[in-house]
Amino acid sequence: MSVGSAKVKMCAFCKHWYDPKNETISPKAPAIGLWEYDDKAKRKCMKNGLDMSSRASCGKYECKVM
Repeated sequence: MSVGSAKVKMCAFCKHWYDPKNETISPKAPAIGLWEYDDKAKRKCMKNGLDMSSRASCGKYECKVM
């Protein structure tokens, strides 16, 4: 799945979603802010302690990619 990371607030791109090696995201065209992500991945949110889908979002979102 591809997204413009600056426009969406998904857990896959949040710095609180536990993915230290960024295995679930990869740049597709980073110059224009286009990234790919694994839409089936689940990881723990380090802020709320819950297992969250990469497609989920919450009010604690902070973007980890520029």
